[in-house]
Amino acid sequence: MRLNADVLISLFTATLAAVVYFVTRDLSRYGAVFVDSVLWVIAALSLVVCIKGVIKPERIEFFESVIERNNILTGLSILLVYIVLIPILGFLTASYLFYFTFNVYLAEGERFKTSNILQSLVICIVVVTSFYVIFHQFLGVPLPESNLFQSDS
Repeated sequence: MRLNADVLISLFTATLAAVVYFVTRDLSRYGAVFVDSVLWVIAALSLVVCIKGVIKPERIEFFESVIERNNILTGLSILLVYIVLIPILGFLTASYLFYFTFNVYLAEGERFKTSNILQSLVICIVVVTSFYVIFHQFLGVPLPESNLFQSDS
C-alpha cells in the first residue's frame, strides 16, 4: 500500500512537538526558551511539509521488505526503552546503555564481534560523556537523575 509520506510524517512530527511542548511546561522561564524556539520551528516545518504533501502528494511504500520493517521497529523499540529508562536510571546510565546497544545493533557485519563491541563501547563513552560534560557541567542544564536510590523520607 502506497501512502502519502509527507502528510504522515508532518502529522507525526506535529504530534511529537505537541507532546514535548506539554511535557516541558514545568521548565523554568529561561529553560523553556530554547525548547519553545525549537518546537516553533518544528511546528512550522511540519506545517510546510503537510501543505506540500496536500498540494503535490508523493505516494511511497514505507517498507520495501519485512527485514527493513523489522529493523526500523527494533530501532524504535530500543529508543522507547531508553525513554522509559531515563527517569528510572537517570540520564547518564540510561544514555550509556542506549548508545552502546544502538551502536552494537547498527554495526556492520557481525554485530557481536569483539572489535565491534569494543568500538561501540569507546564511542559510547566518548559521546555520552561529552554530551554530559557540555550540557550538565558547562551549560548547567539539569539532566534527569536516577529514581532507584532515592527515598521518600
